[in-house]
Amino acid sequence: ADAKRTFDMSRAVTTPTRKAAEFLENTIDIHGVIPISCGIDKRNYTADLSPRPHSRVLFVGRLTTEKHVEVTLHAVAKLAPELPNITFDIVGGGDQRRNLEQTAQRLGVQDRVTFHGRVEEAELRASYGRADVFAIASIAELQSIATMEAMASGLPVVAANAMALPHLCHDGENGFLFEPGNERDLAEQLERILRLPQAERVEMAKRGLEMVQMHDIDRTLEL
Repeated sequence: ADAKRTFDMSRAVTTPTRKAAEFLENTIDIHGVIPISCGIDKRNYTADLSPRPHSRVLFVGRLTTEKHVEVTLHAVAKLAPELPNITFDIVGGGDQRRNLEQTAQRLGVQDRVTFHGRVEEAELRASYGRADVFAIASIAELQSIATMEAMASGLPVVAANAMALPHLCHDGENGFLFEPGNERDLAEQLERILRLPQAERVEMAKRGLEMVQMHDIDRTLEL
């Protein structure tokens, strides 16, 4: 009710995606919400499409409960026997870091998981450049800047089929979707990406680069 009173006083309401606009319209009973991407500056990111000698999974974002990073930890643990060189980089801070560190230790993958915490912009871009695949298990994304940054860095994406993530990750095109909370499904989709022949991985990366063009900040400002 408080939100509706505020929005009713507004001349216009915008959200990052059509999915978020529909959520607002259905939840608060307002109409005409305009989806406009938050946008990223694609010029800040470089796509490295060269062959990779490792299997490096990356997550970037706040370490909070709705991000469900523990689902990715469980998936990496399931993959460890199949992919001996798999590692998981976690970039970002939050109130769940200690719990996630304990989960990694309990799963026996603490030596494969690196918690980088909050990093400077240059190191963030380098993290994307070192990775093989971006994994996001969140169920509450209204857009996901980090996923767009990953796409602009030439990374295939494995994302939960929840909220706005399917707007960015088109199953079978620039990555794969998995059932939210299903660690086994996530593990299977990560393995599919990591075992792709180089030519197919490059095609998937190129598709992501094409898709993220519509989220370039210059286009957002034009809108």
